[in-house]
Amino acid sequence: MTRPDLGSIRWRLLAANLAVAGAGVAAVAFGVWLAAPAAFESAMGTGDGMMGGGMGGVLDPLLRAAFGDAVGTALFLGLAAAVVVAVIAAFLLSTYISRPLSGLSSASQRVARGDYAQRVPPAAGELGELAASFNAMAATLEATEQRRLDLMGDVAHELRTPIASVRGYVEGLAAGVFEAGPDTWQVLDEQTARLARLVDDLATLWRAESRELRLDPKELDGTELLTQALERNRPLAAARSVDLTLGQVVQATVRADPMRVGQVLDNLIGNAIRYATHGGRVELALAEERGVAALLVRDDGPGLTAEQAAHVFDRFYRADPSRSRDGGGSGLGLTITKSLVEAMDGTVAVASDGPGRGTTFTVHLPVA
Repeated sequence: MTRPDLGSIRWRLLAANLAVAGAGVAAVAFGVWLAAPAAFESAMGTGDGMMGGGMGGVLDPLLRAAFGDAVGTALFLGLAAAVVVAVIAAFLLSTYISRPLSGLSSASQRVARGDYAQRVPPAAGELGELAASFNAMAATLEATEQRRLDLMGDVAHELRTPIASVRGYVEGLAAGVFEAGPDTWQVLDEQTARLARLVDDLATLWRAESRELRLDPKELDGTELLTQALERNRPLAAARSVDLTLGQVVQATVRADPMRVGQVLDNLIGNAIRYATHGGRVELALAEERGVAALLVRDDGPGLTAEQAAHVFDRFYRADPSRSRDGGGSGLGLTITKSLVEAMDGTVAVASDGPGRGTTFTVHLPVA
């Protein structure tokens, strides 16, 4: 038989309830013992009352003794019954109160061992709030662990192709299957550059999400930011026959890190150009919404479905896998964009009217 843990909350609650019940029983017994004789004499009368003259002096002690015995017996039986009821009620109440806490303790131990799927049933009052907080924490840990596992699988998948390509060419060169010509070196250079780009993107993403990214926020002219980004990406747009233009702008001064906000705009513009159709159009714009600067990147490309829009900022997500992979993208550009914007106390959103109707990315940054 398992020895009960007397230090547990259940036994502490039981002891506390029994202590309160014991104090009540003692108070009742002492009160009855103190007040009952006087109350009896007052009810029966004294001296020349019903018992009459001398008989009262003889019967009075006998009546008092009989009354004391009767009260004592009744009090003993009543208090014994009260103690039994109090013990049962205290046991049931302490069990009822401690059960959610015991379940929470057991679930927390399993979560600590890595079982993040554990949940506790809802309850009322403060215990309900505690249960809801625990379930929210467990859900967050489960989602974080799932993202970690997904990231490991995605990174392994992304590394497999360039490593296999480099290894194949190296083995071919060693076996004399390939000649060390310009084409071979170009392929090797492209694949190693892809590996380096993936590693750099992962490092940037890690620093942004872990708040290890060093930022130097400054007051920047929004129009100038868009103009500079347009000039940087004009050659890429021209190479793909995409019309890159500056649309409607308002005067707004944003507070952001110059290098990181430039990286954000380059990611969004490069992504829009990469997915734009031949002869398509990408437009940059600047607006101010409720005291927040909004930098917009619009395109008339293939657009997004509702499901694609919901996952477009996920790691390694590709709305068009084959096309994005051919373009050399790591699949982390938009994820990095979101992390960088949030690190600068901003937000980024995507909107699309559906397939074939273009996409708009909006970056909200605080105004200076």
